[in-house]
Amino acid sequence: MNLAGSRDDLLARVYWTPDSKSVFVERLNRIQNRLELVRADIATGASRVILREEDPHWVDLAGDLRFLRNGQEFLRTSERDGFRHIYLYSADGHELRRLTQGDWEVTEIAGVDESSGRVYFVSTSPTPLERHLYSVPLSGGETRRITWPAGTHSILMAPGCKNYLDTFSSFQSPPRRSVFRTDGVEQAVFLEADRTPIEEYDLQPEQIVDVRTSDGASLHARLIRPGGFRPGLKYPAVVIVYGGPSAQDVVNEWMGPSTEQLLASRGFVVWQLDNRGSAGRGHRWETALFRNLGARELEDQKEGVARLVSMGFVDASRLGMHGWSYGGYMTLYSLLNAPELFRAGVAGAPVTDWRNYDTIYTERYMGLPADNPDGYRRSSPVHFAAQLKAKLLLVHNFEDDNVLYQNTLQMADALQKAGKPFELMTYPLKTHGTSGAYRRHFLETLTSFFERTLK
Repeated sequence: MNLAGSRDDLLARVYWTPDSKSVFVERLNRIQNRLELVRADIATGASRVILREEDPHWVDLAGDLRFLRNGQEFLRTSERDGFRHIYLYSADGHELRRLTQGDWEVTEIAGVDESSGRVYFVSTSPTPLERHLYSVPLSGGETRRITWPAGTHSILMAPGCKNYLDTFSSFQSPPRRSVFRTDGVEQAVFLEADRTPIEEYDLQPEQIVDVRTSDGASLHARLIRPGGFRPGLKYPAVVIVYGGPSAQDVVNEWMGPSTEQLLASRGFVVWQLDNRGSAGRGHRWETALFRNLGARELEDQKEGVARLVSMGFVDASRLGMHGWSYGGYMTLYSLLNAPELFRAGVAGAPVTDWRNYDTIYTERYMGLPADNPDGYRRSSPVHFAAQLKAKLLLVHNFEDDNVLYQNTLQMADALQKAGKPFELMTYPLKTHGTSGAYRRHFLETLTSFFERTLK
């Protein structure tokens, strides 16, 4: 196929048309602020751009282009008005109609029933803390909510869209899988909820806390009080953080016997906040961190900590932070850029210099290093090792295939040159996370570190 474009263009997604005579290719420029949908003819190799989208920040891909049976129309989603919604196009890229709109996100096109003329989709309506199945007519019109009760519904639509498998959970309810008709009537229980963890473990209640920032933004946080909580006492707290784009942690879904519950059982208050830049709140919400990773995220995390301390049961002098991957990066960034706030931190598989990381991910948010050298430096913890005051534990798999071990090695080198003490734990795994016996060892290391440094 002659897909033309620049040598630096990214061929991000490829779709066959129903008649197998053409392919559609989603092509991005290197910094990913321009998307072109290219149609290429299989017989001749000739191609042409049929649709173009541009954004002053970046264009996120959903990979959800769906052809209708006639091959002359297709559905795809776009964030061009600030929230991801569904649009219907002709095969030549002409927009026929918009199917959904509102200050909420379509997170997935679950299925298309052409016989009844309805599109099924999962969205963040009525709240980004939940996920629900809706439908909308292909001809346009009102959306219809299908799933209840409140919580998170993961949908697997059957061929023909007459039934779907719903995996439902909430803070109080372990996952339960049932088969429903698309009018919302339950047909059969596929897998009943396993309530063994509730019966066997002393799981602490999870609470959603709304945090209003000084500039008027509304953030969502999860709070877990420690086991045996007694009003009037001051407890140490661990802030669990991810913080990066395209991810959302504070959602009304089942967590079970998690790392957070482990820390709560050891006497820690556990706090987790989704800062600006996180998913589920629209494209404009994500772009707050454009070309300056870390800064906006930390300011929101600081406001979240202030809200937590204001509740009266947390000792502000005994705060810790832990995260993995982008969360490991945020732990380091926070300890070095707000050294007065945290006493200790555990940074797992952290990016320490954004020039080390996957260019397709990094350049989407930061631009090219040559075009944003100051932003790359400000955003990279390796340059600020001398500002460390907290107790620090670095954790990394030696053969991590995502965030390469060189990140931790470079951070260790910078800390040593700055005369800053730290602890280091490495594991001999080839993946990005710990598992099996190594996972248990890590959790024991994590909890013992915070017990030594915060109690």
